[in-house]
Amino acid sequence: MDLNMQFGVCLPHRWKYASAQLIADVAQEAESLRYDSVWVTDHVIVPVNHVERGHIFYEALITLASVSSITRTVALGTTVLATPTRNPIVLAREVATLDALSGGRVILGVGTGWIREELEAVGIAWAERGRFLDEGISVLRRLWSTEGPISFSGRYTNFREMLFEPKPARRGGPPIWVGGMTDPSLRRVARMADGWLPWAVSKEELEAGASKIRAMSGGRTITLACFSPADIGTKSIAAYVGTLGEHHHVITGSPDQVVGTIEGFRKSGLEHLALSFRDVRLFKDETPALLLQQMRLFARESFVPESVLYRRTGQRESISPPRRRCIARWG
Repeated sequence: MDLNMQFGVCLPHRWKYASAQLIADVAQEAESLRYDSVWVTDHVIVPVNHVERGHIFYEALITLASVSSITRTVALGTTVLATPTRNPIVLAREVATLDALSGGRVILGVGTGWIREELEAVGIAWAERGRFLDEGISVLRRLWSTEGPISFSGRYTNFREMLFEPKPARRGGPPIWVGGMTDPSLRRVARMADGWLPWAVSKEELEAGASKIRAMSGGRTITLACFSPADIGTKSIAAYVGTLGEHHHVITGSPDQVVGTIEGFRKSGLEHLALSFRDVRLFKDETPALLLQQMRLFARESFVPESVLYRRTGQRESISPPRRRCIARWG
């Protein structure tokens, strides 16, 4: 397996400081700093008892569509789309359009959604969310990969002799990465996903989940990714308890400590890491300056391997002494 990691940045499309200008500024700066990807999370409606993640959400796919028009190279990802909140045929059209117009840059992270009231508000029974997601993934695959008249017969979606054009830029459609740490989520990854995208896991949790997925996948190639809150260069919290009582980890500490943490993930097989700097659920700073500062610090300390820098530009670049020192630590 190629252990050359890629790195992404979560865009500020939620919470009080979210704005069109800030989203654009962060996306363009991430690309100029040679991050590999930019990411959005997802809620379509938020109950008043779950505002800890922010109640202001710019819609995920429309945000990425806007960002795609002002960037050229960064991948455009969702971490993760609450797929049962959307009709799968409409979702297939939206994602295919975004992928086609962006030149094949979409990574579709999907999940069942975790807020019961949100799913029920759009007409999805809580107990049906897993089955709806599984069938939805099948609908996406069918519409993206089948030429000519297309038919589908399922529990929630049925159609006969339909046409679906244009297809996504990539043959068969964008990669689909599934989020979640539960056994059903891991089985879903092993059975039908292109990648696994859990939130805020430790190295040990990543290894344990990847081992279960490998045992169930029948030898399929599955990308190992994760997205995580990050607070670089400060003495911050190392872990926190989520809304549902789950234990989450934060990538934090001094630059040397962060390098060590990421090196451990790399050795465990992690291929793509998306970072949510000064994540609003933990640090309600209400200032974009800290987010930008963290993003620049991460790039300046060059936790991105030299091979990624070379792949981005096609030529060797002059690298400052601090950057060269950190690159050397990657071996």
